[in-house]
Amino acid sequence: MNRLAQALKARTPEEQARRRFGLWALVALVVLLPAWWWIGADLAAAVLKPVAALFLRLFGLNGQIGALEDGGWAIGTDLTHADGRPYVFGMPHEMVKRLLFGVPLFAAFMIAPPRTDRPVRAVLIGAGVILVVFLLSVAGVVWGETAPMLNPALAGQAGAGGRLSGEPLHPLAAQVAILGRYLALSVAPLILAVVTWAAVNPAGRETLLGGLGDDQGEDPADAET
Repeated sequence: MNRLAQALKARTPEEQARRRFGLWALVALVVLLPAWWWIGADLAAAVLKPVAALFLRLFGLNGQIGALEDGGWAIGTDLTHADGRPYVFGMPHEMVKRLLFGVPLFAAFMIAPPRTDRPVRAVLIGAGVILVVFLLSVAGVVWGETAPMLNPALAGQAGAGGRLSGEPLHPLAAQVAILGRYLALSVAPLILAVVTWAAVNPAGRETLLGGLGDDQGEDPADAET
């Protein structure tokens, strides 16, 4: 037990600060994530829905967003199916909430010490970045799913659900859309939340990363001794 205690004990103040940060962030995330998933994300999606409707017009969509049976978004387009039916992209409820996963992660990192001395500024910047990432992610998912339906050469890729009538996307634009969909549904909201936190909280960033270079620089000297 003594050996285990010694192994777990922080050897330097910097290591102790990193462990303290990690513990606070973990506890905060455990508390925030369920509350966000079951309550907060729905409220945020409802508030952001009209904003997304306006924003999507910039990406060639008609700006109409209805409701699906599961609470998801029925996003209107100016495209039609081969038989003439209007094409409406259905974004499931859980997918909408998934695109907002960066919020509880950013909040957990903001709660963990050391905290920024300008919290209001940090929160406003974080909220702005998360908003832009969310809107771009929605557009990326819609066009990433739609691109194979407009481009026969991509019909075998994920997201193809039949042919649409309309001008095929340029191959490069189609590939960008498919890549954007993948990033939006995988890592983009989380990575950008962490990067934003690191930008607005230099002290926290230094706690996590500042000691790594010092430790690496000390290794050769330690080896010689």
